[in-house]
Amino acid sequence: MSIKPPVVWCVGGSDSSAHTGLPSDIRIGQNLGCHVQSIMTATRVQHSQDGNLLEPISLSKFNEQWQALLDDLPPDAIKVGLLPSAEIVKACSTWLERLKADYPNVLVVFDPVMVSGSDRHNLEEAGFGADLLAPLLPYVDVITSNLMDIEALTGLSGKQPITDLRTQLAAYFYASPCRWLMKGDHSETGKTTDWLVSQTAIVGFSSDTLARQNAGGKGGTLSMALASFIAHGYDVLDAMTMAKAYLNAALKSTVKIDQKTEQFGLPGWPLQIKNLPIIVTPHQYSNVPHLSFSKMDLNKMGLYPVVDTIAWLTLVLKQGIKLAQLRIKNPDDPELEGKIQQAIALGQKFNAQVFINDYWQQAITFGAYGVHLGQEDLDVADLSAIQHAGLRLGISTHGYYEIARAQSIKPSYIALGHIFPTQTKDMPSQPQGVKRLAHYACLLKGHYPTVAIGGIDAERLPLVARTGVTSVALVTAITKADDPEAATRSLMASLLQHEGGRLNEHYAE
Repeated sequence: MSIKPPVVWCVGGSDSSAHTGLPSDIRIGQNLGCHVQSIMTATRVQHSQDGNLLEPISLSKFNEQWQALLDDLPPDAIKVGLLPSAEIVKACSTWLERLKADYPNVLVVFDPVMVSGSDRHNLEEAGFGADLLAPLLPYVDVITSNLMDIEALTGLSGKQPITDLRTQLAAYFYASPCRWLMKGDHSETGKTTDWLVSQTAIVGFSSDTLARQNAGGKGGTLSMALASFIAHGYDVLDAMTMAKAYLNAALKSTVKIDQKTEQFGLPGWPLQIKNLPIIVTPHQYSNVPHLSFSKMDLNKMGLYPVVDTIAWLTLVLKQGIKLAQLRIKNPDDPELEGKIQQAIALGQKFNAQVFINDYWQQAITFGAYGVHLGQEDLDVADLSAIQHAGLRLGISTHGYYEIARAQSIKPSYIALGHIFPTQTKDMPSQPQGVKRLAHYACLLKGHYPTVAIGGIDAERLPLVARTGVTSVALVTAITKADDPEAATRSLMASLLQHEGGRLNEHYAE
């Protein structure tokens, strides 16, 4: 039985060249497994180089299209593009208000193409500019804007530092929690960085600049890919990471139609790690750390028990486990340092790869094999000191954004979770599921060993193993078993049965 594809509504103009507008949106959405429905706002006579006629449709026809779609299928995401007249802007705002009332979880991506390209002058004469944003802003979740858009919509200069621009957008954030995606900052030589700006954070998605002279629609491709991934259920940070990877792949696979015309490729789901952006901050824009941590012994990976006492660690290592983690939740434990030293000694005794969770300073001091950190730890841990001490580093991730952030550090392994609901702690994210896990494993295969974690038991273990992950972490499947020793041996045998020698694959340096 097939899974229902997510539905994306695209509001925009028809483009006779098919490089932008609804034809491009439909092509991209379908390439990413979405069912795309369209609401046309204008016809645009255009060839591959320029356009010379823009004609809005009637207000009645615009409204009829909204009603027809509402009577048919509700959307999972909406992308709003070309809005060619003031009355269509107001009507669009009215329909979005109605839809948000009925479907509050549907996110809206607004790509303000009305202030770019050859039509900009005519549209500004028709009354566009700062007044355009007011009716739409309460119902929009992400605005994807370039420098001209920023200047036309807000009157602010898009050329100022991103931190200053965020400060000046405070009034807009007060009116709406909408995020602003500032597309295409080329201020660093050879790099293009798109900045996602919200009330609380600024995140940069940076990649090598990949220009194509005769292919239009770069910004629209990014916006439609973003809407498509949101429709698949990814949060905005994950969806933006994936959209940037999709755009990079589309630029690399541009199809030459003739001497003066190119069209972006249709690369499909982002499964190549080389297309992921580097995650940066304004203060780290030109100073991304160049780290690379020691490699794992792949022959000692496989079942990965995560335990909270020395007794449990001893038990699993005695059963032949060669990869384990000590996770002590209480940082005020008076015996913390002694337990870490015991764990390190046990790893040496049993010739196993024992990781210490969180306590990187003690791991360095006592010479641990490796340390495992969560995403929040990356902001405070001295990664250079961990690397210099020769420790392996494992990093927890919960989606594409955190994978992109982790892979720029080049850790020893990347943990992927949580796959299923977990009993061990409350998680801020939703369970990833086996389908997403398979995508992550494919993305990282040949580059980083991967560890699946979260809610995995004996019954689920074969499903997880078949996704292609390198290792499977378990907690309660062992610690709550009636016979923990037998359970450990049984789980090891089950994983070996389903991994098929996969652990001996070569991983790229």
